[in-house]
Amino acid sequence: MPSSERANLPRWNGQRGFFEIWFLVVLDPGGDRAWWLRYTLFTPAPGAPGEPRATVWAAAFDCASADRPAVALKSLHPVSAFTALTPSGVRIGDSELAPGRCHGQVASGEHAIAWDLRISQEGRTPVRREPRGISLLPLPTHVAHVHDDLTFDGTVTVDGERFEVKGAPGLQKHLWGRRRLEELTWLYCPRFREDPDARLEAMVVRAERKAGHPRLAPIYLRTGDAEHTFHELPNMLFTRVNSPTTGELSFSAASATVGMKGRAWCDPRTLVGYLYRDPKGWDVRVAQSDVARCEVELFSRPHPFAAWRPTKTLTSTVGALEFHAPEPVPGVRYIPWDGTEAEPEPELASGEASVRETG
Repeated sequence: MPSSERANLPRWNGQRGFFEIWFLVVLDPGGDRAWWLRYTLFTPAPGAPGEPRATVWAAAFDCASADRPAVALKSLHPVSAFTALTPSGVRIGDSELAPGRCHGQVASGEHAIAWDLRISQEGRTPVRREPRGISLLPLPTHVAHVHDDLTFDGTVTVDGERFEVKGAPGLQKHLWGRRRLEELTWLYCPRFREDPDARLEAMVVRAERKAGHPRLAPIYLRTGDAEHTFHELPNMLFTRVNSPTTGELSFSAASATVGMKGRAWCDPRTLVGYLYRDPKGWDVRVAQSDVARCEVELFSRPHPFAAWRPTKTLTSTVGALEFHAPEPVPGVRYIPWDGTEAEPEPELASGEASVRETG
């Protein structure tokens, strides 16, 4: 069995207090549309409320549409609806992820998303985007970057409108653990105009918001010239990632002779929100857009005491951007943990509506 398929094998064996996630990002090459697909298992910890469940999640992003810039849904199933496929794959109800393919559907209220996609990949070995050896630590959440440089072909149908997917880049990851991360920001850009071989993935992660839990910011950058080591120690100690405003990320990194700085952003209207539950019963809010953009400036110097000189600018054509935190992102509507679509905006009283209409 290829190592990528082994990395996708389920870790759940019936234990309580556990979650497991298989997700895919599908980015239309034109950059105006994208789709996010997620197959999950969840069991509450002993004494925590709720029942074990399996869930299928989907989001469709369309920044070319003023009326429907983003649709996000999920379907809830008993854990008995989950099946581990042989040799490697998962099925929840009639939705499935298997080597070389995925299909499924979710519907709620007036919205529905269905997909039937073929998946091709350059390599069959999981890639690493975090410091060497971190997978050996007793972390609360584990991640396998199962497939990078994926290409998707097939169809996605959103509210009855069928989209042909041809040569869409993306990835697939597998996560599992016993505790949610309290903070996580993630940027993924697999295509740049100036360099077809460039790939960027940046992350900020903090397991818990309390003393002794540092905020780590690995940044992976590959160009046609080199694979840089900003995601490795000691270079990771000098990375900086922050979010200055809603839907925006700024970042920088440097090694002895190579530096970078960049900015990523999305239209806030394309952010969709979900509540993820920790097995012990608390929630983290996740806001994401898979039609983000990114600009990166690269610098170099011949030795650590020389001045930096600009060497290259990279402009992304597609990208995904996510913000995980206990607090909500202003303006984002979230799907409740026990819900299947975002809660409607609160109705305004007649006086409030009048004030808003008149400015």
